[in-house]
Formats: sequence, C-alpha cells, structure tokens
Amino acid sequence: FMGSSTGDLLVDDEGSLDRIIDRISRRAAFHAEDEARLISRMGERKAGDPASHPVWRDEEAAMIATTRLVRLAEKYGKRVHVLHVSTAEEMAFLRDHKEYATVEVTPHHLTLAAPECYERLGTYVQMNPPVRTERHRAAIWAALEAGIVDVLGSDHAPHTREEKDHAYPASHSGMTGVQTLVPIMLDHVNAGRLSLQRFVDLTSHGPQRLFGIRGKGRIAAGYDADLTVVDLKRRETITNSWVESRAGWTPYDGVTVTGWPVGTFVRGRRVMWEGEILSGAQGAPVRFLEGAR
Repeated sequence: FMGSSTGDLLVDDEGSLDRIIDRISRRAAFHAEDEARLISRMGERKAGDPASHPVWRDEEAAMIATTRLVRLAEKYGKRVHVLHVSTAEEMAFLRDHKEYATVEVTPHHLTLAAPECYERLGTYVQMNPPVRTERHRAAIWAALEAGIVDVLGSDHAPHTREEKDHAYPASHSGMTGVQTLVPIMLDHVNAGRLSLQRFVDLTSHGPQRLFGIRGKGRIAAGYDADLTVVDLKRRETITNSWVESRAGWTPYDGVTVTGWPVGTFVRGRRVMWEGEILSGAQGAPVRFLEGAR
C-alpha cells in the first residue's frame, strides 16, 4: 500500500518502495495513492460528510503514486500490477506503459458514481481509492473496452455495520464485493457493456496469465475444475439478507439484476448451489508456473 488504508501494509517512503521494486522477482501488486498528499489534504475531510472522501483522496493522489510506481518499474525492468484503478488520468497514463504495468478495476468503480452514491449510501460506499464522478466511471469503461484493463477484482472488505456506522471520517473504508461480483457484472453483460467472453477473460484467463498461476484459468484436461454455473437470463434482486459474509450488507441492496450465479465448483467439488453453502473452506496454496528466483 503506497497510501494509508485499513490495515498496516503501508510503505510510504521513496527509499523503501525503491528497494521493494528492485528486489521483486514476479509481478507485484500495489495500491497506488500518494501518502504525502493524503496527509497534506486531511483538512479536506468534512466531519459527518462521506461525500468529501473523494475530495480528500483526489485524482492527483492516485496519479502521483501510479506514475512513481511505473517509473520505478521502468528503472529496474520489473513488472507491477496497479490495483483498483479509479481515475481517467491513470488510465491515460497506463495505456502507454503496458509493458511494465497491468491494470485491475472493480465492479464498484464500474457501477457506482459520485455524488449520487454518497447521497444514497453514505459511509457504506466509502472505500480506498474512492468511488468518483461519472467522468471517471466512463473512462474506466472506455479503458476496459480498449483492452487497457487486464483483470477484475472484488476488493472485498467485509466491514461490519458497526464499523461502517461510525461518523465520517472514523468510519472504516471498504465494501463487500465477492458475492456480488458475478451478478453485477452479468447485468453489465446483459446490458451490452461488455461481452461474456471479456468478462471470463477479466476474471479467469486474465489473473492466470498475469501471475502465471498453474492449473487455473481454463476449462481443459489437467486444469482445476473451478467453475461458476450461471443463468444468464435469470432476474433476481440483491438483498442484504442474501449476503453470506460476516458483514451482512451490500451496497447493491435492492438492485435487480439480469444474470445470476447458480452454483460454484472448487477443484471439482460443488461448494455452493442456489445460494446455499454446501461445504467448508476449500482453500489451498496457489501454485505458480515459474519458481521463485
């Protein structure tokens, strides 16, 4: 994390970031916001007004950090991955630096826009980097259509209602996202904003290709049978009560979508069907095509 957020993963000095990028051997992922600018702009936060969140954590904070990150990747000939890109300016810059940097976007930044989302959801839409205006949302869609975007990430942060209900800025940043990723994006597919093939690439082929993950990203002999079964024409309404995570809420409560996940298989085992979790955690260490150097 180049900018402070929930947790303790901050790396906010140039020397440490320089050493980290010099020493990475695989593609490494970074949250790109400039900490110095965030500190200098804390006065932009308005108590009790989460709509001031994107004013404080502005486009320039994101652009400074992303530019610095890519310049260091160029300096050392390394590969970096920029998480949850949220601005038009970053997309324009990253378009010309794809040999060093790959790009992630989230359903939140593709679906929600300020100021309406802050008026409707308040602190429940607060995340880092922030959900921004329609200008930025349109630029993210344009970048996705142009092939600048490589992967789609949920940025899942299951903060409880208690954590989100604090008055801004004491409220926690982050939203739930795993369970709603497929229905929200299938709704975009049905609306003609992207093809089903592009959605599959962003969520399956793309992550495997970027990080060299073994046995993932294809339906083929020798690959793990990690599958999501969907009904492309099913209409459902997302509700807070449907959410399985400890958070128990979603920013999409009450949103009706076309396209719905019916079931999930993990390495050939059916783990979810028709909204029911059928087994416990099935996690296993990720295997890579290339060894550590």
